[in-house]
Amino acid sequence: MRRALDALCLKLDGKPAAAKTTRRKRSAFSEVLNMAVENGYFVDNPLAGIRWNAPSVEDGVDPASVPNPLQVARLLSAVGQQRGRGPHLEAFFGCMYFAAMRPAEVIHLRLEQCHLPETGWGLLNLTGGVVPAGKDWTDDGEVYAIHSLKRRAATATRPVPTPPQFVHVLRAHVERFDVASEGRLFQNQAGNYVEAAAYGITWSRPGSTF
Repeated sequence: MRRALDALCLKLDGKPAAAKTTRRKRSAFSEVLNMAVENGYFVDNPLAGIRWNAPSVEDGVDPASVPNPLQVARLLSAVGQQRGRGPHLEAFFGCMYFAAMRPAEVIHLRLEQCHLPETGWGLLNLTGGVVPAGKDWTDDGEVYAIHSLKRRAATATRPVPTPPQFVHVLRAHVERFDVASEGRLFQNQAGNYVEAAAYGITWSRPGSTF
């Protein structure tokens, strides 16, 4: 059991895993053993009598790795100046900075969730995110699945205030690119979900200059 627990602290490349990852894996491991008890393989969960603490891992963010507002403005501008999908993704990355949204939440963002006044602060009422799951893991055979907000109830929402300068960016985005058929603000050329590979490549180009 101790060897198994120690293994949970490592990533596949042998480097230390994040503390949250280790705790999540230990919880999953314990549930597997509880199921083994339920099915008669063990009398008790063998983890119950083991005193073990995961090694400390520094999960803090290095302030030097976080761009300041001036750098973010330059990065977003560089994204918008790229040919092809660049102009469409400028507001996409802006959502991550100004509204602290996860990529899955940005992909799922619909116009009906956005309060974008002509002046003053706006509001984004987040309801969930779109994640790639694979056809074999969805009920309808689709590649993507819509999940609720992370670590929240299925019907929970998260209101996020947005500063006036980014409200203007979102309004300009909608006026220029319109929305997808179901109201999503961001889409690829075929009107489908924006893929991680696409926005990853777009971001890496200006990001490599900083």
